[in-house]
Amino acid sequence: MKYLIVVIMTCSFLCVSASVGSDDSAVHETDNGMAVTMDELRTLEGDDWEGSLSYLNYGSEKRSSIPVKVAIKVLDENTLQYAIQYPGEEQHNAKELLKLSRDGTHIDGYDIIGREQTADGMLILTTEGKGRDDDRPADIQVIFTVAADRFNIRKNIRFESSEAYFNRNEYSFKR
Repeated sequence: MKYLIVVIMTCSFLCVSASVGSDDSAVHETDNGMAVTMDELRTLEGDDWEGSLSYLNYGSEKRSSIPVKVAIKVLDENTLQYAIQYPGEEQHNAKELLKLSRDGTHIDGYDIIGREQTADGMLILTTEGKGRDDDRPADIQVIFTVAADRFNIRKNIRFESSEAYFNRNEYSFKR
């Protein structure tokens, strides 16, 4: 279980570098309307998030769930820091970064392909890109749900041999 948490933690928070430039100009929305700004994500800041990590265990092909906490801090106009806590398994705690591209059209190097603002104020961002999962090349889709009291990161995977995405894991937080 402990090894699995490290693998999931590493795979869950995207490891692809963002295309953040050295220019300090403000993040701005592009013509395609898919951009996001750090101001829109700033509502996530705080250390009072609690929830769970639900994941597909490739070894057993069963879903498991464990409790998780996270503290989120805006470091600059392009970077959020996550301090992930696994209660009872503190040796797996880690700090991860989420990086926006300078123009706001990529999160951790993945293209923002969907953006929805719901009537109740939630921002839903869908990203896609190439990566690896289970040590195999894969298309990776990450869906971020952002609200003042709710934050989800849902990672879906599609291997080259398959047509459909399946859910690999999901962090669900509330405060």
